[in-house]
Amino acid sequence: MKRYLVYLIILSIISSVFCLNVYALEEKFKVAGDNNFPPYEFIDADGIYKGFNVDMLKAISIATGIDFEFIPMDWEDAYYALANGEVDLIQGMKESEERKDKFSFTNSLIMNSQSIFVLNNSWNINGFVDLSGETVALHKEDSAYYEISKINGVKIIQYDSIKEALEALLNGEVSALIGNTLTVNYLCNENNSTDLIKIVGNSLNEKKYCMAVNKNNEELLDKLNYGLKEIQNNGMYDLIYRKWFGTPIRNVSAQNQLLVKVIFFTLVIVFIIEVVILYSNKKLDKIIKNRIEKEKAIINEIYKHDKMQFMDKLISSIAHEIRNPLTSIRIYTRQMKDKVENREFMIAASEDIPVEIDRIDSLIKEFVEYTSPRKPIREVINLNEEIQNSIKLVKMQIKDIDVEVNIDSSYYAKFDVNHLKQIILNIILNSIDAVKNIENPLIKIYAKSEGKNVIIYFEDNGYGMNESNIEKIFDPFFTTKDNGNGIGMFVVRQMVEDNGGSITAHSEGELKGMCITVTVEKGGKVEEQIVNS
Repeated sequence: MKRYLVYLIILSIISSVFCLNVYALEEKFKVAGDNNFPPYEFIDADGIYKGFNVDMLKAISIATGIDFEFIPMDWEDAYYALANGEVDLIQGMKESEERKDKFSFTNSLIMNSQSIFVLNNSWNINGFVDLSGETVALHKEDSAYYEISKINGVKIIQYDSIKEALEALLNGEVSALIGNTLTVNYLCNENNSTDLIKIVGNSLNEKKYCMAVNKNNEELLDKLNYGLKEIQNNGMYDLIYRKWFGTPIRNVSAQNQLLVKVIFFTLVIVFIIEVVILYSNKKLDKIIKNRIEKEKAIINEIYKHDKMQFMDKLISSIAHEIRNPLTSIRIYTRQMKDKVENREFMIAASEDIPVEIDRIDSLIKEFVEYTSPRKPIREVINLNEEIQNSIKLVKMQIKDIDVEVNIDSSYYAKFDVNHLKQIILNIILNSIDAVKNIENPLIKIYAKSEGKNVIIYFEDNGYGMNESNIEKIFDPFFTTKDNGNGIGMFVVRQMVEDNGGSITAHSEGELKGMCITVTVEKGGKVEEQIVNS
């Protein structure tokens, strides 16, 4: 299903070139957003407009082909810019009955809530009712204003940004701040002030957080809802959410802070006593093993987080790579109606356009392996048989190349068959390119047993690589080929590691050949598999 969605996105982009019913080349919508509302939307120190809302619209743009122009401004200005028809949409706004009279809202991006924040040394405010007679900071045009204003004796000060409101609380200019829970938590982490404030009472004003358009723009609303549904289905929404919000903060009131400390110190004492008892009963080894497993789980979570951080860069790079062949196709198609009688032009178009489409198709196929890789189904396989079968698939490409395969028929590995086949083909095709113009071209494939592993060697006598390039061979989008896209070896590494193996590359330098080694886990010999094969 994910593979189909990726192809659908690319088909939509290509269709725009042929003037089909796609909006990318015909429509560009102006998007207003807050210039200082992290992590939803803000301008960073480098002047880049970013955040959860920005990434959501970028993902929707890829899924639908709609073009967006981001116009960051003060929130109050953004609100009135949409109301006055100066922009087409606001990328993030809390839904309320009052606002429904002016705007139409998309399906919910996230359920939003607000909290009461006070300084950590404040003890007189423990909930909503204690705000009477106090000075409270709010973000301008915040939907909570109406409810707070009902409190007897409360003084409300509105600020242009939630960041300014937080600074007012930290500086003692106000007694409390009511603001978006996730935003204030993000800002406190950014300026290391988490220990200076606390949340009191219950969450407030839980509402749907949506994109907003003018009442008469139902067509745009439908497109946004469609794009939102697409990115929720293909998993992109979850990646963006985890990137910006992670795990929500806990609501800790003044009354239960002492209880938490008592429980914590009690658990520490119990743990110390238990460790002593377990140690005396020779059970310390079990504790150590459990701790190692927990550390492994933490490392795996860090690895997953790193992959999510990379997605933003990967999506931008993919869009750039696709744009190049589309430019060639666009040039041909725009001239076709004027040159339909020009035989030479039509022949050139019929030859070049399929090549560019194949180039896009190849890029997407490899991209899918990263964005939605299939979980490996590891089984015991005979390495010699699988390598020989894979070589048959490129029989035509290696007819003028001497290929030596020396794999002991007793070597078995625990690996996903389809993954191994793709790994072998990628490496061999790279070797074929490397020896293309070499006299007496040679590719050698052999294996050695080493402990619990088998190491497979792929050597060629081709051009090789210098030290600088060899370090980047597994990086995404690095290639030394004129027509390469640089994803192949990156995906190869992912597949090897997903199957519990490792891969390295070595070259003595240019014109001195290349050696790729793939280390795989040994598998036991399975008689039924031999009979079936």
